[in-house]
Amino acid sequence: MIAHLVLPILSAGLLLVTPIAAMAQQPPADSDDAALAYAQCMRANGYTEFPDPTPGEGMRFLITPGSAARFEKAANACRDLAPAGMRDEDITPEALDGLLKLAQCVRENGVPNFPDPTAKGGFELRGVSDGPDDPKLKAAMDTCRGLAKGARIMIGG
Repeated sequence: MIAHLVLPILSAGLLLVTPIAAMAQQPPADSDDAALAYAQCMRANGYTEFPDPTPGEGMRFLITPGSAARFEKAANACRDLAPAGMRDEDITPEALDGLLKLAQCVRENGVPNFPDPTAKGGFELRGVSDGPDDPKLKAAMDTCRGLAKGARIMIGG
């Protein structure tokens, strides 16, 4: 079971519209369209609170214990439309290197306990900060985001 989990995906190359009827698990070529298609698919499959991506910030959403089962069901239905980093695929060595550099930069910019990424490229922040809305974390991420080399930044906590 997923405990209280905050999973923002922050990225410079945002994922985002094919009509829901056209979502036969074929990801659109344009990354903006792809992220929006994923959000629409998630809502159409029962996770109605899934937000549209925000240009320049990517997707930010909250999974609580009460919504975890609905999230999991919708995520399974939309797996083929999921943004890179949310499909359980391996992260490339280049992306992992970028995320390691990002982690070091975040530590140097006000969040000293910021962890290195997991093998799948996510960051586990439980007990490290006040979450993705922590002003120190936001400022450090704004400063360091470019070091991720376009890799998706996934933060759980």
